[in-house]
Amino acid sequence: METPTRSQSLWLEDGNVVIQAEATQFKVYRGLLALHSPIFKDMFALPQPPSGEQLVEGCLVRLSDAAADVSIVLETICLRKWVASGEPLPLEVITAFLRLGSKYEIEALRSEALNRLFFEFPSDLAGIDKVFFGEGSGTMIKFEVDWKFIDFVNLVREHNILSILPFALYWCCKTWSATDLEKGQRRTDNTISTLHPVNERACLRAYLEILKLKHITFDWLICPQSCYSGCTSRDRCSVARDKLLKSTFFPVALRGWINTWRVSYEIGQCNACILVAKRLHNSGRQKAWDALPGAFGLPAWEELNEERPSSPISI
Repeated sequence: METPTRSQSLWLEDGNVVIQAEATQFKVYRGLLALHSPIFKDMFALPQPPSGEQLVEGCLVRLSDAAADVSIVLETICLRKWVASGEPLPLEVITAFLRLGSKYEIEALRSEALNRLFFEFPSDLAGIDKVFFGEGSGTMIKFEVDWKFIDFVNLVREHNILSILPFALYWCCKTWSATDLEKGQRRTDNTISTLHPVNERACLRAYLEILKLKHITFDWLICPQSCYSGCTSRDRCSVARDKLLKSTFFPVALRGWINTWRVSYEIGQCNACILVAKRLHNSGRQKAWDALPGAFGLPAWEELNEERPSSPISI
């Protein structure tokens, strides 16, 4: 058995409980943990069985959780290290908040994780435009290396936060090929991060479906000339749209189906055609967004959104 080591950041000399996760021990305040978690409160109320260990530093509580997760949660409760931050938090912090916040009913941490997740992965186009395409675009979660995103998607599935999955799974599809997803991605400790089988199947079925969504968004490129009845330069505009069609769909790529209207789309078209094309693009983009959950075998947005708060998330 590995000899336990003391946490460098969380060994409080006047603490009255020792928490051990894996081979790391943390000495903290029992009352503070009980205040934040009804699970810990009930745990501490139970009589401690004799363990045969010499517990000169206080009672010992062993947890089956990862030491890294426990460290983050205890640092937050005891040192206020993360929860007061308005800056983007590392994925491992969100993971710990969600996993242990749910397990030990630490509602403040679980809510913080969900707020950031719902901000990061909006469930409507207005939110997507604000986060990814607006002037104030940004992030509330830091994904420092690619394999962490696979672990994140698995965590979302594990906790049944389904409204995050459509766009998160799309991100997997556009980042990795089907072959790369099946092989998995190597973590820094040389283990392999792979999608949960349900997530993997959802992605594999979605590659072709996402290409169909791209066709829905850019349907205005192949719309018959009757759509552009007010065109003042028929030949020139048709050539411009044909050129854009080829550059949009060749080589084949999943990216682009969610694109907002861009000035580059207007090149070579008359003003009348631009107005029609922009309207059709925005309409097609909304239809494609509405169809995104179905590409991954998920319910429609209306059903998925029932898990989200009714008021907008702002952090």
